[in-house]
Amino acid sequence: MRWALYNLTTTTQGGGVEMSVWSLGRELARRGHDVTVIGGQSQRPLPALAQGLGVRAFAFTPRERFPDLGTRARKLMERLSFARQALPALRAGGFQRLLIFKSYDMAPALWTARRAGMAVGFLSGGSEFYPGYAALARRLDYLGAVSAFTAGQMHMATGLIPQVNHLGVDFALFRPAEPDLDLARACGLEPGDEALVTAVRLVALKGVQRAIKALALLSDKRPRLKLLVAGEGPYRAELENRARQAGVAGRVHLLGFLPPQRLAGFYALGRMAVFPSMGEEALGLSIAEAMACGLPVVASRLGGVPEVVADCGLLVPPKDDQALAQAVDSLLDDPARRADLAARGRERVAREFTWPACAARLEEGLS
Repeated sequence: MRWALYNLTTTTQGGGVEMSVWSLGRELARRGHDVTVIGGQSQRPLPALAQGLGVRAFAFTPRERFPDLGTRARKLMERLSFARQALPALRAGGFQRLLIFKSYDMAPALWTARRAGMAVGFLSGGSEFYPGYAALARRLDYLGAVSAFTAGQMHMATGLIPQVNHLGVDFALFRPAEPDLDLARACGLEPGDEALVTAVRLVALKGVQRAIKALALLSDKRPRLKLLVAGEGPYRAELENRARQAGVAGRVHLLGFLPPQRLAGFYALGRMAVFPSMGEEALGLSIAEAMACGLPVVASRLGGVPEVVADCGLLVPPKDDQALAQAVDSLLDDPARRADLAARGRERVAREFTWPACAARLEEGLS
C-alpha cells in the first residue's frame, strides 16, 4: 500500500508533531508499506528517522509574510500556499492512503484524495476548529485523535466520535542510558549537583519560565540544583532574560536542539524531568519519552497530560510556581519514591504508547 503523510512542518521544524510523523512513517514502512512524507522546502537536515522513506518537499509562503489578520488566518494562508504547490504532485503520485495531521489541510486533502481515489485520514492533536470543520470531518475515511482529551474536544465541535489513537515512543532511542558526559561538561555538572531536565520547543506555552522560577524558589535549600533544557524556538532570549532576573542564570543551561539519538543520554543527567506546560497539551509525547528513559516526571495537570502520566508521576496546577517547586523538592528528598515512579512510568509507556499499536490502528481505520 502506498501512503502519503502530508504535513508542511515535518521537514521544516523539529517539534513533537514533526518527529511523530517521521516515527509513524518509519513504522508503516516496517509493516511493508511504501511511505512518502510530503513537507515544505527547508535547509534543515532530515532526521535519521527519514531513512527508508520517500520525501517530497515543496515551496510555500511563510506565515509571517501574510497580513497580520490573526495567528490562525496566517496559518491557514501558509498551508494553502503549500497546498498550491504540493497537491498536483500528490494527486499524480499513485498514493492509496493519505494521512494529514492539521485541520487546515482537510479541505485540500479531501479535494485531492477524492479525485485520485485515495482514502484520507486525519490524526488530530489540536483544537483549531473553524466554520466548515465538522462538515469536512464527516467526509473523512478515518477521524482520529491522539488522546481522549482531544477526542472530547472534537466531539463537542462536530458531534462525531473520533477514534483515540495514542502516539508511540521509539524504545530503541528512549530507554535508560548512560549519562552524556559531553553534555554534562557543557553544563558544568559536578559531583553533588542535582539536575532537572526537560526537552521541549522553546515557546512560552511550554512553561520553561515556570521551571526557572521554581529553581529560584529552591535556591536557598538547593543551591546546586540546575535546570537543563534541550530544544529550540523563538522564546530562547526571553528565557535567558528570565533566568538573569531570577538570579539563576548560571544554573540554567539551554542546550539547543538535540537529535533524538542524544536524548536518552541527556535525560540520564537528571534526577527527574519537568514539563510545566501552561497551554493546551493534546498528549505530551515528550513526557512519555522521558518516562521511557526511566525518569520520574513532574508535569502540569492539563489537556491530555494526565493520560500519559496517570499515577506514575506528579501532576501540579499549571502556572503554580510554588506547587511545582514543592513537587520537585519532595521528590528530590525521596529517592525511593523517585525510583518507584520511574519504574512504573517506564512500564506504563511500554504498555500504552507504542508505534506498532498506533500504526495498526491506522491500518484498520483506513482499510
